[in-house]
Amino acid sequence: MQLTLKGDYAVRVMVDLAGQPRGASVKTGELGRRTAVPRAYLSKIIQVLAHAGLVRTRRGTRGGIALLAEPRAITLRQVIEAVEGPIYLNRCLIRPGQCPRDSFCPVHPVWARIQEIVVRELDSVRIKDLADASWKPTPARKREAASC
Repeated sequence: MQLTLKGDYAVRVMVDLAGQPRGASVKTGELGRRTAVPRAYLSKIIQVLAHAGLVRTRRGTRGGIALLAEPRAITLRQVIEAVEGPIYLNRCLIRPGQCPRDSFCPVHPVWARIQEIVVRELDSVRIKDLADASWKPTPARKREAASC
């Protein structure tokens, strides 16, 4: 299982927005520079996050992007699922009975347990906590962080 670039970018955007004063709008260009998210991806990600009810967008000179909810109320799982869709470690976990081997497959319970752990961990991380983290990219580390 690997988080896509789209998911990584969405997390960067949300963490940056969570670090802004409550209700403050951020211009798209400024957000793109700070997060190192390419403009082509940024507008699509913002659109998806807005559709998921995580951010609001306003056009015009006083416009920009802002979080809709308090950063402490937004989980890492919400952000990832907004852009990636529901988290399923294996296709057999999508719907009970989807896989004809569910009832006798020896690895099915292992996949289910691992998925439960991943989901629980993602639910335990709040965007506010990430925004408050002591590690902030310095100019020298920005290039390195952009290639993650």
